[in-house]
Amino acid sequence: MPVIRRVLVPLLLAGGVLAGCATEQAPPLGVVQPPVPAVAADPAIAALAPPTLIGSGVLRVSVPAESGAERELAEALAAKLGLRAVVDGVSATALPRALFENRHDLNINPNVGPEPARGQTHVPWIAARTAIVTPPGNPDRVEATTLCGHRIGVVAGSAQHADVRQRDAHCQDNRRPPITIVPLAGAVDAARRVLADQLDAFVADTPAAGNAVVAGRGWLEKTNSPTWGEGAGAVLAPAAVAPAIDAALGALRADGTYDVILSRWLLDADSLPSPTP
Repeated sequence: MPVIRRVLVPLLLAGGVLAGCATEQAPPLGVVQPPVPAVAADPAIAALAPPTLIGSGVLRVSVPAESGAERELAEALAAKLGLRAVVDGVSATALPRALFENRHDLNINPNVGPEPARGQTHVPWIAARTAIVTPPGNPDRVEATTLCGHRIGVVAGSAQHADVRQRDAHCQDNRRPPITIVPLAGAVDAARRVLADQLDAFVADTPAAGNAVVAGRGWLEKTNSPTWGEGAGAVLAPAAVAPAIDAALGALRADGTYDVILSRWLLDADSLPSPTP
């Protein structure tokens, strides 16, 4: 265990970070999150959605478990439609199936998902990238090309879980130490385990990585190594609902809410440009 962690963990326990409660002894460190602006309903945008959805009064949205940006985006989209958000955190494996099971009206995926089924549409919302979270200074020198021999946390069933498995196979094919892959419930679980020196790093989509850094209250950071990945994370919606979601997302871009949500979770570099009219 590096010296920084032998000192770090007792401090965090004393400050209540790992215990899940704030105390007066907690160090004044961490990400300063600006408040999310109040979102006003737009009747013209609501008119683009099916009347049955608007009449229900709620927008049921599935998001990754322990999510931050996705949950706030769901709430903002619902508010723009004049609806109350009912947001469910689900596992990475359950997320693509949520609409098929008719339990949700939308799902918000930070990774590139499967092709939409007939009658469904993707509305892109963020660049799909992977990042690495470690204690400050990356004491174990974990990089995308140096995962061999390290204890790496991943969200169970995520795209990053599959990616790290492939990298582990490459390590072993080249007679290098295997990666100890630890499946996790989500970003908050990852933050706790990295801070407790149970993991060397957390490899995750950038929204989960930002959430872990926020949960670390100043004791975690995204490494300086470049993020990797292609494509876009998307809101998956029924085709009849997609025009309203597209318009609502455009309105959130225009009024600055989209940028604030991304900034709160350290995602400024992952925003997508507004579509060309």
